[in-house]
Amino acid sequence: MKDTVQTMKLHQRLAQAISGHGVTHVYGLVGDANLFMVDSYVDARLGRYVPCTHEGNAVLAAIGFAQTTGRTGVATITHGPALTNVSTALAEAARGGIPLVVLCGDTPPGDVQHLQKIDQREVVAATGAVFVEMRRPETAIHDLDRAFRIAAHRRCPVVFNMRVDLQWEDVPDSGNVTPVPDITTAPASGQALEDAAGMLASARRPLILAGRGAIAPESRAALLKLAARIEAPVATTLKAQGLFRGAPFDLGICGGLSHPTATDVIMQSDCILAFGASLSKHTTEERAYTKGKRVVQVLADAEENPRLDDPTLRLIGDIAGTAHAMTELLDMAEIPGSGACDADLAARLTAEAEAFARLPTPSVTAQGTFDLGPALRRLHQALPQDRILVADLGRFVTTAWRNMPVTRPQDLVFTSHFGAIGCALGQAIGAATAIDDRPTVLVAGDGGFALSGLSELITAVQENVDLVVIICNDGSYGAEHVQFTNRKMNPGLSMIARIDFAGTATALGLNAFRVEDPDSLNAACAAIATRTGPMLIDLRLDPEKIEM
Repeated sequence: MKDTVQTMKLHQRLAQAISGHGVTHVYGLVGDANLFMVDSYVDARLGRYVPCTHEGNAVLAAIGFAQTTGRTGVATITHGPALTNVSTALAEAARGGIPLVVLCGDTPPGDVQHLQKIDQREVVAATGAVFVEMRRPETAIHDLDRAFRIAAHRRCPVVFNMRVDLQWEDVPDSGNVTPVPDITTAPASGQALEDAAGMLASARRPLILAGRGAIAPESRAALLKLAARIEAPVATTLKAQGLFRGAPFDLGICGGLSHPTATDVIMQSDCILAFGASLSKHTTEERAYTKGKRVVQVLADAEENPRLDDPTLRLIGDIAGTAHAMTELLDMAEIPGSGACDADLAARLTAEAEAFARLPTPSVTAQGTFDLGPALRRLHQALPQDRILVADLGRFVTTAWRNMPVTRPQDLVFTSHFGAIGCALGQAIGAATAIDDRPTVLVAGDGGFALSGLSELITAVQENVDLVVIICNDGSYGAEHVQFTNRKMNPGLSMIARIDFAGTATALGLNAFRVEDPDSLNAACAAIATRTGPMLIDLRLDPEKIEM
């Protein structure tokens, strides 16, 4: 007698398959196209479902999850307007090279009068994301496997398009999920590697620079070994901040956020060896840091992105393995160290660290406001040293990055790949729900925070996440205020109503504080130590006294 083939509904099989890909968190907004799949995922306790109040924030939350965990983020939305609502978030992930799978419903093809019908493939293509169609119920799991492979291997967002009329089809309860295979690359070799070693051998002031692509523990160890071998200081891009924390001759960030000593050393260097860094204009200060220098760039793969700059020499290969190979070549040739790391540099770096530990004196600002830099530095000291930082885009952002550094790269959630304000709250939700052993700190402007949807604070309260929200409330759209002011024009059009964020947050269930003087700042800092859930700090600022 033949065995009976067990069947189940497609939405149930999809929920199982998602879990089979190691998905622990799904962020979403339930609609008719994904309702039953989400129900199956939750009912079977396959993972944690985090409901959001807006589709865009659901996808941004999956981006925040991906940045902090290093795993593929997953969000689920319905069709039509839900997809158009996430277009900015998809573009953010595409520009940032962030692996993401968005499970998206679609209308039945025969219902041409469906109110939410739209050419979803074209919408997705415009954002730079990849579109993968669920062709038929019997191919659904294979199609989903493909979506996860593309997202992981190409480091990009993928929209998995699922027709709503297929969700209740019967499918075999068989066909295991195919795990996404890891890709391993060999170290760079051959003439290009020898040429790179030759450049290092002749360098008198070499510098090793690490980007987000070089933050694995084995890469860090290999780069520090190479740095010690050639006696070179080390630095990172903004997105790799904290990688070399505690290591000797760590210059910190290379770029517009470099401290004075780092800037001097970088400008005086004659050879920059960049691992896992795109060398964008923000890292090189519009090429001012690389002009006239030999630049060797080592990347783990040949994927192109808009941030890549042209080095003197580019190598493709495993980051750690290539660094070890360079060290071995220098040892074989008995090349001496450069001598670039000396007692004078060590003393200057110690002085920089001591200066940062001292609170700056606040500038005089308008009544009822406080100076941004000193306020953020004071909050930095009050917060736990190990924490996640999520900063929205605005004229305050460089001040936030400079005054609230993280201790490891994975703890910096970068939200500005697409240049859109309002992308931080959703990503902070994703980070705070993914990481529970340290707080998530969100720094946002008043305009961007209002744009991102105050209602998403409800999600923070519902999930009871350890989230500290700091609103830089200057009553204006900062970039526009700067342009009006610089052109000697009236900045009135850039001003917005001064929102009572503390009052609004309190009504939504958060513990909230308004900071407008030293006493209220101290009260907020004290509350950080005793927090039991999400809290918000409404930091009142003078729009005329904000340094970028």
